Amino acid sequence: MADPAQVTRGVQSTETGGVTRGDRQEHEPERTCGDGETENGSAFADVATLFALIGASVRDAARLLGLETRLVVKTLAMMAVLGLVLGLVMVGIWLSITLIVAAGLYEYTRLGMTPSIAAASLVNVACAGTLLLVLKRLARRLVFPETRVAVRTLLDDASRTLRQQE
Repeated sequence: MADPAQVTRGVQSTETGGVTRGDRQEHEPERTCGDGETENGSAFADVATLFALIGASVRDAARLLGLETRLVVKTLAMMAVLGLVLGLVMVGIWLSITLIVAAGLYEYTRLGMTPSIAAASLVNVACAGTLLLVLKRLARRLVFPETRVAVRTLLDDASRTLRQQE
């Protein structure tokens, strides 16, 4: 049997009965050098490792951002195409409704074909006019009216203050 000092320092080799080189038990503390250079060297190594990890994280985040940007562009393109197709379908539905109204006017009234089509067209023109009025009102919001008023008020107040100070 090996002596107790060897057992506490490492694992005993089965062939030689001695302790294998470099093997230590977990409970044995690591040796520390009293020299400050080794501690500074390990601190620099830790800082270098930290910066390497930060750099890797930034590269990974940039790569992920690039991939997600490509996905967003593809998604927006697909949404634009599907919106266009949806618009065409809606135009087809609207034309079908107009045709049904014109056919109903022709069938259930004493109007002829031309007045029935004209009446259905007038309904379309009235709808288009209403939509244009709504769009015109909404377009006023696009010029930031409240912000313009606030900025104009601030500028007027500032010019009055400057005149009073002179």
